[in-house]
Amino acid sequence: MGRLRLLLWTIGCTGALVWLYPNAWAADPPLEVIRLGVSRAIAVLQDPTYQRADRRQERIDKVRDTVLPLFDTHEIAKRTLGMYWRDRTEEQRKEFVELFTELVEKTYSGTLDRYTAEVQFSYDQERIEDNFADVDTRIFDPAQQKSFLVTYKLHQVEGKWLIYDIVAENVSMVRNYRNQFNRILSRSSYEDLVQTIQNKVKELSASPSSS
Repeated sequence: MGRLRLLLWTIGCTGALVWLYPNAWAADPPLEVIRLGVSRAIAVLQDPTYQRADRRQERIDKVRDTVLPLFDTHEIAKRTLGMYWRDRTEEQRKEFVELFTELVEKTYSGTLDRYTAEVQFSYDQERIEDNFADVDTRIFDPAQQKSFLVTYKLHQVEGKWLIYDIVAENVSMVRNYRNQFNRILSRSSYEDLVQTIQNKVKELSASPSSS
């Protein structure tokens, strides 16, 4: 499982099933937030109801609808733009958050198909400092007979622990996107970046299984 592919699959898997226990996220410590999210996601991915080919889109839609309560999409989008965020109007920021969220959604949706029951999750530790926390986990991939380190970075928002970045084998989701966006913005305009993302979303929508 490649690093970026692992990162994208982790994003998709983590968010599923939050809808079953929506209040748990406010009370639980960071490590338990992640543990609950992953275990519930696994339950959905293993549910025979969602294994049929004609239910694939329904499963993807369910994941999409449940990911948002777990991730701070505004903060993630802001961090991916970096210094370019401050020059955006409120309307542009809102548009970018929505567009970036759709990009991530379309990118990770295909990775859900790669889940197998043999994949194993373990939880190492959490580190909390004020309103920020890191949760270290490991994913064992039986195909490679290898474990991969995945660290969730969370912060508190209105009493809830929300994810603002995921680092899989030293690959940060935020940094990865920020580097891509910075390369475009350094030689072109913000409008060109938006167009590039819109084109990518259309491409992924046309061929979701290739993500």
